[in-house]
Amino acid sequence: MSLQKTLKGAAQTTGFAHEIAENMKGKIVLMNGTLGAGKTTFVIGVAQYFNCYDTSSPTFTLHQRYEGDITIHHFDLYRLESMYELDNIDFFEYIDSGDTCFIEWADKFNLKDELENYTEITITVDNPNARTFIIEEV
Repeated sequence: MSLQKTLKGAAQTTGFAHEIAENMKGKIVLMNGTLGAGKTTFVIGVAQYFNCYDTSSPTFTLHQRYEGDITIHHFDLYRLESMYELDNIDFFEYIDSGDTCFIEWADKFNLKDELENYTEITITVDNPNARTFIIEEV
């Protein structure tokens, strides 16, 4: 899948997440974009599509697990500095679980070299009300 879409606001981001959620099922999704770009909004939208409603940002916990029709692991690597810290949170065990995994701030680490298959979502803030999502499946 290769897709580019410009969205305005959180409601459109959530709607877009619902549109493509089936394509995210069982995937490792690397998410990149600046603070406030909409990474968490998108992940929560996918989680809601799969009836996972106990959702929150993993900014401080580093990892959230959402249970519904599927299991989703949601990581936020913003505060981590080394691969050693990834090992400390059993990151690679979750990645190898076969569950759907979303990894915010994936570009902080060279995860592409660690993975054979992944989907990468890059979000660019065009202005305060518009974001461009670029989705590439590798």
